[in-house]
Amino acid sequence: MGRKLANKLLAAWLVSLGCVVALPAFAQSPAEPAAVPASAPSPVTFHEPFSTSPGADASIAQATQDAAERPIELSPVKLPERPSAGETLNSFETGILYRLPGRMFFNANVENSLRLETNILQTRKRQRADMIYRPAPNVTLGYALTRRTRVAANYFFLRDQYTRSDSLLSRNIQSVGMRIDQDIPITKKTTATAGFMVRELFVSHSRSFNDLLPSLSIARPVGYRGYVYGSVIGQLRWFNVFQGFQEGDQFYSIGGVYRRGPWILSSDNTFITNFRKRRLAGPNNQMFILTLEAARRVKPRWPVYAFVRAQPIFNMGSNQLGFSGFNFRIFGGLRIDVSKPLIFPAKLARL
Repeated sequence: MGRKLANKLLAAWLVSLGCVVALPAFAQSPAEPAAVPASAPSPVTFHEPFSTSPGADASIAQATQDAAERPIELSPVKLPERPSAGETLNSFETGILYRLPGRMFFNANVENSLRLETNILQTRKRQRADMIYRPAPNVTLGYALTRRTRVAANYFFLRDQYTRSDSLLSRNIQSVGMRIDQDIPITKKTTATAGFMVRELFVSHSRSFNDLLPSLSIARPVGYRGYVYGSVIGQLRWFNVFQGFQEGDQFYSIGGVYRRGPWILSSDNTFITNFRKRRLAGPNNQMFILTLEAARRVKPRWPVYAFVRAQPIFNMGSNQLGFSGFNFRIFGGLRIDVSKPLIFPAKLARL
């Protein structure tokens, strides 16, 4: 009798325990369904080529399967991430990407920064520091003639607003230019780009300038998170629509970019040689500029970056005011960057 009662009590306890364990599975709200893994073609490979745009998405090499489950690799196509319903800004970018022609590309960014500069007059003695506010919008719109040849128009504006030396140094600079670029593959991962740009510079309280800028650059991705590059740019400058030659400059740069999560770390080292007509533009000199920047995306789906940038500048080869001494700049600010990459039709690989 006692054994039967004990067995009945044990069975009742086990049944109640099973109900308690099963309750959470049935108590889940219909508004929060259990996660179900989405089906996807296999294999899917991801590549992140070098990109100069902080907001650029990774390239995705898509794949599918035929009836015999044989994978057919597609050529890499730049596509945006599919957003959720509430991400209106990303939806706007996605709409632009699919509505505009695939061969058209553009980049628009606006940078607002405040910087401390320790030697605003670029002199060896009696150095003067100041705080400068700079808004700088920059827009590029272009079209790919072929997979390796591009033409583009560029406009940028910047305003340097000095605090203590407003009347002496504050100025507006605007640039309107056209350029053409040709990619030259070197290896599977290394690409050289030859370019040529013509631009007109408008500077407040000064005459306008005309620049011719031939360039050659080499870039190579490093892993999936970064890339390194080197470039040589020449600049020939005239006054007032090629009426009077002012100077010829050369810019030699090496640098790299590393991305991890919301962070973008970059470094650039540029050596500049200036050959001027002394009567028009001052003495010849050389400059070495080191730029270090750390930027972080403010929100995952917003193309807004907060950044800090340090820039030591070494002037060499001249003792004249405006072309000598050491200058250090420290920037802080926000940058908005919206872009549309090139999209070429994908082609099936041969089986």
